[in-house]
Amino acid sequence: MNETTKINIPDSIPYPTPLKRSKAPPPFPVGCLPPVLKKMVELISDTVQVMPEMPASVALSILSLCIQGKAKICYSPFWSEELNLYILISASPGERKSPVFRTLTAPVHQFTADHNEMYRTEILSYLNEKKMLESRLSREIEKNSGMETVNAIQNELDALEPKHFMRLITSDATAEALAAIMGENDGKMGILSDEGGQFNIMAGMYNKGNMTNLNIFLSGYDGDPVQIDRKCGSHTIMRPLLTFGICTQPIVLNSMISNTEFTGKGLAQRFLYCQPESLIGHRTLIENYPSGSQTIMEDYRKLIYRLLAMKPPDRSVIELTCRATDIFRDFAAKIEFQMGDREQLAEHRDYFSKLPGKTLRIAGLLHLCEKEPAECVSAETTENAIEISKYYGQQYLSIVCADNYDTTPQYLIEKILDKARKNNFSRISLRDIKRTVRKLSEDQIYYALDILTENNYLSEIPVVHDGRAGNRRKESYEINPHLLLPGAENIPITTI
Repeated sequence: MNETTKINIPDSIPYPTPLKRSKAPPPFPVGCLPPVLKKMVELISDTVQVMPEMPASVALSILSLCIQGKAKICYSPFWSEELNLYILISASPGERKSPVFRTLTAPVHQFTADHNEMYRTEILSYLNEKKMLESRLSREIEKNSGMETVNAIQNELDALEPKHFMRLITSDATAEALAAIMGENDGKMGILSDEGGQFNIMAGMYNKGNMTNLNIFLSGYDGDPVQIDRKCGSHTIMRPLLTFGICTQPIVLNSMISNTEFTGKGLAQRFLYCQPESLIGHRTLIENYPSGSQTIMEDYRKLIYRLLAMKPPDRSVIELTCRATDIFRDFAAKIEFQMGDREQLAEHRDYFSKLPGKTLRIAGLLHLCEKEPAECVSAETTENAIEISKYYGQQYLSIVCADNYDTTPQYLIEKILDKARKNNFSRISLRDIKRTVRKLSEDQIYYALDILTENNYLSEIPVVHDGRAGNRRKESYEINPHLLLPGAENIPITTI
């Protein structure tokens, strides 16, 4: 293509119609949260000046922390889910992550402190007695005492009822340290932090690049037994359960999703992701809490205390009502269809195949905020869980597919034009388009191409078949020459 060709554009070739600026991914459906959580999320959003999805996601992770291990939710005799979540929130420095975490985790920390103070004497007595018996046992073994004496001491040790100081949250830990902590906490733990150091540990950043053993993190999602091997022996955690609620920087989120070890073993697919819109530059200073704030925070504290104090019921399986079952089945069937070949989610099966299960988990958490485990999950609660789940699904797509999932036409034409200007061509094949935007699915590419041809950014070149055997159909597109004129790169593609 020479300069003359670029300048002499026939009048019959129309100028591209500016694309309407696409909408951002849908906002978090705050109205789908139980009233106590809804009010608390809105209060934090207004006073801290953050988008609601940040406190909402942290609140869901805290529900998970409080409830995990106390019940399961069952769709059928063949499918049940634990009630813990893995959530990762992406936010840059200065987004006020710390105040959000500090406010929402405060009741958890206070409950832990109250419990440990109440049982302090009993716990210390147990630890002292255990230490004394272990010392006696060691001395008798060293003296080669008879098996009768050794067994008697061992029986005393075994008869002790374990008592430990409660610990519900850690900010980061190696797999070995985490397993030890969980072993003293009935197999449960929460990794909640406003920093992403945990993923650096898991990726081996502090271990000479050697990837951490991920078994505890994988088993901790589904509650599958995991064996912990140590120098002094091994033990099995029969039902390990973890909660992740981490707010980290975008670079950490991207490395998480792109880490082949994390994706290959299915760890990355276990997470719900969100990337709240930044409000920096639009925030105002809040001098006083709004009216009724104290009541809202006290109601939230009572909810967290109730859930933490809740004992696993005799029948710890939550079921859905008939109507709720129908609603969930329709939702799961739609996801299944969209994962089919050439459908919207075909390129993201690994992630979206787990979304229905996450939806059930969310439904169980929402249910126990207001109801007893013996009651069935209502249709309304199921619908709310689906809306929340759909939000996280859109967030995932917006993160992994393009700068914004809903701006794929703009994203695609910008990539095509950048390549055309660098390599001086005016035509591009469909195959080259796919190579240029590998992170878009075929469905997204075809959708974007339809929009771009309708608005005169591209024109499809008719396919010519020469009739020879084995001839492959070669689709290609002509770039509107107006977009290749000198200075055209400064013309915005979208309307304001």
